[in-house]
Amino acid sequence: MADTHFRSLGGLMMPKAKPTQVIVHRIELQEKERELIEAFTATQTMKNLAYAGAAVGVTAVGYLGWKTFHEVKTGDEASIFNLLTKEGRNKQTERIRKDPKGTFLKAFFDPTGLNPFI
Repeated sequence: MADTHFRSLGGLMMPKAKPTQVIVHRIELQEKERELIEAFTATQTMKNLAYAGAAVGVTAVGYLGWKTFHEVKTGDEASIFNLLTKEGRNKQTERIRKDPKGTFLKAFFDPTGLNPFI
């Protein structure tokens, strides 16, 4: 790292004097500016909470739509936790034995065995 107390003048290194004092610049706000900043931060917080709520809502609606579609197509209740039960794992194993093509995609992307595109 270069020494900060030297300056180049046409390629010639010249010494720079060390600082003798420290000057602090401070920006102070009046009441009106503080109120405006508080209002702005409150609106930004509300906007961020709305985005988070929308993301949770979209995820919930998507999951419920998938679950309903699965139940209508297969007649049994869908759950992303089917593979955690012995019965769910047996169904998945049997499905893969019947049609071993695309086994990884079937096991990873569609644990319920519904996706007709795989």
